[in-house]
Amino acid sequence: MQKIYNCAVLGDPISHSLSPVLHNAAYKALGLKNWQYSKKKVSETELADFISTLDDSWKGLSLTMPLKKTIMKLGTPCDYWSKALNVANTAIFTSNPATALPSQIELCNTDVSGIITAFIRSLHESICQVKKAVIIGSGNTASSAMAALIEIAQASKLEQVQVIARTENDGSVKGVERFNNLLRAYCADSPNSRSIEPCLENGEAESGEAESRENESRGADSKYESVLGIEFPTFSEEALAKFADYSAEKLGAEKLSECDESLILKSISSLDAIRAIAEADIVISTVPAHVADGLAIALKAYCQNSCVKSLGALLDVVYDPRPSMLLSAFRQYGLGIGGEEMLLYQALEQVKLMTFEYRNSEETDEENSEEKSEEKSEVSSEEKSEVSSENIFENDSDKAADYDNPRDCEYLSNCMRKALQEAL
Repeated sequence: MQKIYNCAVLGDPISHSLSPVLHNAAYKALGLKNWQYSKKKVSETELADFISTLDDSWKGLSLTMPLKKTIMKLGTPCDYWSKALNVANTAIFTSNPATALPSQIELCNTDVSGIITAFIRSLHESICQVKKAVIIGSGNTASSAMAALIEIAQASKLEQVQVIARTENDGSVKGVERFNNLLRAYCADSPNSRSIEPCLENGEAESGEAESRENESRGADSKYESVLGIEFPTFSEEALAKFADYSAEKLGAEKLSECDESLILKSISSLDAIRAIAEADIVISTVPAHVADGLAIALKAYCQNSCVKSLGALLDVVYDPRPSMLLSAFRQYGLGIGGEEMLLYQALEQVKLMTFEYRNSEETDEENSEEKSEEKSEVSSEEKSEVSSENIFENDSDKAADYDNPRDCEYLSNCMRKALQEAL
């Protein structure tokens, strides 16, 4: 009888999590029948004690709210962004968790790669043309969003990021200083990296237009900031009451009346946030469910009133409800990417990290090879067509290469996607 290996997602609340659906689908696709993934309700104060109760059958944990910072004092960051952000959503055990030292609990951040991959898979080559970006929110996921934009800037024309968030007591927008510092630290750590700033187009330097545009962007006497803040707008009580019963379906299917359009635009404290969203090439909303509902209605009213023809691309990390109000409003004019896409791609990377040692060890015996073949033979012709990869596990020598081979990775992500779609 094979030894059972365990992984789980921890958080509070946790009942809504779809991570078990994704991870268990991946284990099935990989032929890892002796692996199982569950979800556990664990609070910040309970995390250390929970880990101390685990045995050596446990290989990894996924961390969600509110544990992504709490885990940092229990392990060691093993990738750039978990260290730079002081936030991790993944813990890998290299020894018995109950007695593990912090150096034996490896911490990683797969949220950043999840955001990047979601945009790359949706925008394809056009991601290289991105110039303006907006982040809605200023929490841990917003930090990961900023990290993703820094990475995207290395292969695009991204010149400025605007953050829509609440304000501090001194009136400054939350997250702005932290995100600017994050960018400066990245550029200092990677001397050849590209900062987020206006790009110099061909011929500008010779004509003097570059200097003129730079001065205009930065201001004659002010230091240029790559990340700027916009206060999260508020709405009048009348408007909030009027649109309290609006649903994502209704917002997406019906045009706002002139009266409702006028009401929402007059009731909003400022249109700065709405204009920024409308002008952005990519928008990342990191706020919890329903927090951005007012923004969604105001965005639709603004687009109708201003005859906006198209918007950029929005990634809303929320996947419950699905779609969110903001996603529904955005999809009428632009590309809307649901939070399930980020969830899928960050989970794909987690599976890789959690199973790496096992997949590369001698414990994966011939029985696993036979099980992989059985799983493959059970896939219907229709499913084979969907994943476009009938024979990826033909050679058991690919144990460690499953993730290195693009076809294998595509197969695995499609298996996970199918399971996720069935669960939603």
